[in-house]
Amino acid sequence: MTIQRQYTLPNCKLVVEGLSDGATAMAARPVVSMVTNAECHFAGQPQPISGGRAFLEDLAITVSNYAQGILSGVPHPHTQPGQGELVSLQRVEPDLHRLTVKPDSFAAEANGGAGALPVQVDLRTVQLFDLMEAIDQFLADSQTLPEFAPQLVPVSRRYAVTHEPMTKQVIPAAVGLVGLAAAAAALFFLPIPERRPEAAEEDAATPAPLVSPTTPAASSPPPGPPSPAASPLESPNAAESPAAIAPAAATASPSPAESPIGSPSATPAASGSVDEAFANANEITEPEQLNQLKTQLRDRLDDAWSLKPTFTEDLVYQVSVAENGDILGFRYMNNAAVQNANQTPLPDLQYQQTDRSSEPNALFRVVFTPGGVVQVSPWHGLPSQ
Repeated sequence: MTIQRQYTLPNCKLVVEGLSDGATAMAARPVVSMVTNAECHFAGQPQPISGGRAFLEDLAITVSNYAQGILSGVPHPHTQPGQGELVSLQRVEPDLHRLTVKPDSFAAEANGGAGALPVQVDLRTVQLFDLMEAIDQFLADSQTLPEFAPQLVPVSRRYAVTHEPMTKQVIPAAVGLVGLAAAAAALFFLPIPERRPEAAEEDAATPAPLVSPTTPAASSPPPGPPSPAASPLESPNAAESPAAIAPAAATASPSPAESPIGSPSATPAASGSVDEAFANANEITEPEQLNQLKTQLRDRLDDAWSLKPTFTEDLVYQVSVAENGDILGFRYMNNAAVQNANQTPLPDLQYQQTDRSSEPNALFRVVFTPGGVVQVSPWHGLPSQ
């Protein structure tokens, strides 16, 4: 027996006809599990649109997506394959919507197998929303096709278009400009920071020679045979290290007037306590301990030196190291070392406390090469075993 269900509104009526399964056929309101025909009647339209179950399902999904797109302003495209093949909707005018229905297999059989033409119906907005309400009643009816439920899928972000008024777009930019102007005005009245005296002394010391010419002990010796004090014969391992041929004025503990440029007293990277570290007479000379401290210092500098060198000349430093490996201080031994000290890890690794002047220490010659290699050797050469 054919069962008919009607969902009626003032401008639209949806009629669904179908059959019930045997389990609910004798119930007071049997379940329609098979659709044989579905029709939509519109006020003012002489002919209804009709089709089978495929037409009914496609009509429900297409009308729902189209109505949500109108209400939200965001287009709702079909997200499932096969949707929108039989029924399509498009806006012709602000208050006019064209509903196009293509014939399905049911209509082809009803037409005797001949090809049927698509049917187009122009609906007013009130008719469209009455059709949507009729479809909602059909979907809410648990006794008609209870297994059919449209899949609700969120709309992709690419379909969303924000429409903000120009005032909302301009106000944040205006507030930002006002805040920037206020900050600039506040900074204008701040005093200019004074230059640190240490930086001024460093700049003043840059063009000076390595050793002050005013001190006779540090002045260049006159040409002639080397004095016995400077003879390399006194250091049996002088040939093993380039530090053995360093000038006596650089290896001795100079007075403030004898300090080379970039000495600890002329830069914040090496504090004034470095003079005490270099002036300490308790110097480490035991070969095995020197070798351990040399290896430890080289590995520590290698690990901390991460900047790519931009200088083109070797940077030479005299470094004082405590028994536990702490860097107590360092001296600049050439102009390139002064100008590029910030490219080395020595200022960051130097021990900052000032109460270690009496500790035993070892002096090393540290060279940073433009090729990124750190060379470390004992300042006085390797002592005899």
